Amino acid sequence: MLSVMGLTSIAALPTTVIFFVGMMPTIIVRFTDKKKSRTRVFTVGFMNFAACFPFWFDLMHKGHTFPNAIELIGNPMTIVIMYFGAGMGYLIEWCLAGFVGGLLIARGKKKLDDIIKMQEVLTDRWGAEVSGQISLDPDGFPIDIQKH
Repeated sequence: MLSVMGLTSIAALPTTVIFFVGMMPTIIVRFTDKKKSRTRVFTVGFMNFAACFPFWFDLMHKGHTFPNAIELIGNPMTIVIMYFGAGMGYLIEWCLAGFVGGLLIARGKKKLDDIIKMQEVLTDRWGAEVSGQISLDPDGFPIDIQKH
């Protein structure tokens, strides 16, 4: 598989140059992201690829040659746009992580409130013994504190 990829990279060298230089932020994120879900790799990678794609399309339009690839990569604005796409991926991941985190916290608080309400209903229905607030003997009966 590695041999095939290597041969394909050489055969499509102009494309390889465009994507290797343009996707450098994604390559770096891939090796530095320690999260198990790898969400940052996906968001940065997809946005970075979306920013590289128009330049690859331009390369195909001008001619798939190595000098055309070097000319495209040599333009500073090309690099800025490609890396800006990666930056937008970082921004999306940062914003969505905060948003999703807030949703999960709100959902957890709602669930806790529901559990507390259910405990109150059970306590009203079955008595204070089911609340966990009264000491019980080994058989599960309440210990009469007034006797001791």
